[in-house]
Amino acid sequence: MNLADANARNLTAALSGYGKMERRSGVVLITAPVAYSVFNIALLDAAVPDVAGELKRRIRVARRHYESAGSPWSFWICENDLPRRELRRLIETFEEEGLQSIAESPGMDTRQLVEPRRRLPGLAFRPVEDDQTRRHFSRLVCASFHIPAAMAEAVYMREHFWAGSLHAWVGYEAGQAVTTAAAVNSSGVLGVYSVATTPDCRRKGYGEAAVRHAVSRLREQGAAGHVVLQSSPGAYTLYRSMGFRSRTRFFIFATTETAA
Repeated sequence: MNLADANARNLTAALSGYGKMERRSGVVLITAPVAYSVFNIALLDAAVPDVAGELKRRIRVARRHYESAGSPWSFWICENDLPRRELRRLIETFEEEGLQSIAESPGMDTRQLVEPRRRLPGLAFRPVEDDQTRRHFSRLVCASFHIPAAMAEAVYMREHFWAGSLHAWVGYEAGQAVTTAAAVNSSGVLGVYSVATTPDCRRKGYGEAAVRHAVSRLREQGAAGHVVLQSSPGAYTLYRSMGFRSRTRFFIFATTETAA
């Protein structure tokens, strides 16, 4: 498995905690307990040969599933799961099926994190393993990714979300939760997710400290291979400075009634 594919498969493992996961006709379907599009997620279970035929068929499999459940939903896709010649028709195809593009993220990886270029803040990190740390994790993610608090708590406070391979840590400064990062050891790589920092603490090294802590803890537990992630636009420069390089792209499409 190449690194782009491993990145995509690690992402599937990370997202599986959002709800019940099943595989159907070439699509992975994750159904959350809340009616929020970015928690109800469809992903490709394998590469598709074309957009107009096979990809459309799989989009419709997902649509039927989520419409029957009455849930808004999203489709997450890695460009490596499509022939390159088909990419130019990707957005148009999803729009024809009633979904809008809401995000495009570079898939990045590095064999090893480079040494910090600055002195990082000394934070006290706690694993997310009880109601208090789960609530702090939820609040930090809400602040960074603009997720409604009630929706986030309905997912992140559930035991099911933490029953899989995802591990997370919250960083504290003077007793206040200021940053968080999660990580997954799956598909031969270590994936980093949910890097979030309170708005007044950004650009001070808190997020970098959280990423390094999460990677270090999973390395101690035996995780090997490259470190992979999907970067937001605002974090791209930071990840480049830590040694990550772009290898692929991920696209997220959501039902139009929730994409605005």
